[in-house]
Amino acid sequence: MSDFSVCWVRGDGGTFTADGGLMGLTAAEGLNEPALEVFSQKAALGDGDLITGSRVGSRELTFTCKARRSAYNDLLVRALPSFFIASQSYDVQIHRGGDCRVATGCRLSALEIPTENPAKPVTVKLSFLMPEGYFLSEDGFGQNIAGIRGRCGYPYAALGTCGRLYGLYAYAQTVYLENDGDAEAYCKAVLYARGTVVNPRIQTGGGYVRLLATLAAGDTLVIDGKTKSMEKNGVNAAALLDKASNFSSLAFATGTNTIGYTADVGANVLDVYVYYNKRFLGA
Repeated sequence: MSDFSVCWVRGDGGTFTADGGLMGLTAAEGLNEPALEVFSQKAALGDGDLITGSRVGSRELTFTCKARRSAYNDLLVRALPSFFIASQSYDVQIHRGGDCRVATGCRLSALEIPTENPAKPVTVKLSFLMPEGYFLSEDGFGQNIAGIRGRCGYPYAALGTCGRLYGLYAYAQTVYLENDGDAEAYCKAVLYARGTVVNPRIQTGGGYVRLLATLAAGDTLVIDGKTKSMEKNGVNAAALLDKASNFSSLAFATGTNTIGYTADVGANVLDVYVYYNKRFLGA
């Protein structure tokens, strides 16, 4: 399949690729077959039904691969059952046309390596349960929206009488982020304190999430919009959450979204890294 390859990344970091090297991909099923579910109930009066909800469920991904040469048969027959095992999870990376979309946390559901004519390249079929329902973008943004970009090196002899620009903020305190995926994207913010920070807050166009506590230099705060959780130095900090906080605001709608940060004291000594993966129905 031209300009199309698959890489399986195992939970322990191991990788296996169908890219035309040892084996190539001959067929893929389930990539563009989302499990769409719509729920309804009978209308008490009149005709028709009432729609009560909808969701995207898990789906099955199946890949058929073929060895490039029959000389690779013995190697693949031994390597594949050792790499693809039931006890591990796999991130399935779909590379197509220079773009990569990832099915995360997949589990092996079937492995078929038929015994055929040893003179012919072996054909293998792999199936995975994809629990997420959506493919994620490979790029998770991961930028420090509080970072300062240097503009001048040292030592520097300031001989002129005019002002000099020694550094500037890479982003403003409020940043516009684009979500051109097929569904809302969940945001995670990781805050690193380089000094004393009082009551740090992440805010979006739909609300904010705020910690009612003081961060000391070296402290880390993780605010996760998907799990609706907040951790300070790896410990659950739900008890320190501002009661008006709204984790739903950390789900970016499709289109343009805003996110920013502030604090009662010490916003200038915060590093704020923002992560989000766009979600797609197909790959």
